Amino acid sequence: MSLTKEEKYKQIINSTRFYKNKFPDINEFVLVYIKGYHDMGIDCFINEYKTDAFMSFADASSSKKLRNIRKQVIKNRSYILIITKINLEKGFIDVEKRSIDKEQELEYTNLINFYQKVFTFFVKAYVFDNIDCSQEDVYNFLDSTLWAQDSKKIKENMYKIHTSPELVKEQYNLYGDLGESIFKNLTETIPEPKCSVVLKLQINSLALDAVSDIKIATDELSEITGNPFRVTSVPLYSCEFKSDYKDLDRLTELLHLDNGDVAKYVNNISRDKLYIKTVESHVKLIEV
Repeated sequence: MSLTKEEKYKQIINSTRFYKNKFPDINEFVLVYIKGYHDMGIDCFINEYKTDAFMSFADASSSKKLRNIRKQVIKNRSYILIITKINLEKGFIDVEKRSIDKEQELEYTNLINFYQKVFTFFVKAYVFDNIDCSQEDVYNFLDSTLWAQDSKKIKENMYKIHTSPELVKEQYNLYGDLGESIFKNLTETIPEPKCSVVLKLQINSLALDAVSDIKIATDELSEITGNPFRVTSVPLYSCEFKSDYKDLDRLTELLHLDNGDVAKYVNNISRDKLYIKTVESHVKLIEV
């Protein structure tokens, strides 16, 4: 009895690793599912690589520490863990939980989930179009499309689907009927993000009329960036705002620490005894 397209897809997706590399690298962060506990440690599963892993209790020198480990990683949940050892011959992979802040953990989790969503589009479209495909056929397809680019740059690349669609097609070889189908699904599913823009400056003046000098400077800087500079805590002034993703290239250029318009203004400031130094400058994507 032949498989339906959906059955074939489920069979393939459950055995297909996310990346070209068969195994993760040492010190790589991965999203790990906790399968269960036993005397020596915790059995885990790395869905990205479709492989088992192990979290050792070797460091649990006391029953209290052992209880703490089990509280940190609860059965049937997934966590961002780090790869500590790999034995390629035996296929053994050791993981452990390192201290990372919640923001960084969320960033890793979101990146992996985003990649999985895109990965699913590619695999499902290919299997539905090639129901008799083998596992190796799927890997060859991914090798010429999704795996042609660095997986860590998946968001950076895919968000360009809204501003540079032809570039995305070229990067991922999305041509022909199959490529167009994948591209259409990606375009309809991936939302256009916003940009979070932060620029913080330290402004000091030794002039008699320091307040006036600083006011003139912040007004002129506000005109350059298109957004107001406000005092954070003297002598720090900040400009923070959200902008459309389509402005990303312009904003990155605007705030470039060496060649941006703000840097040029700071370097060519004409008022005596006025000193401006960049404290923080970045433009990053935020999902909507």
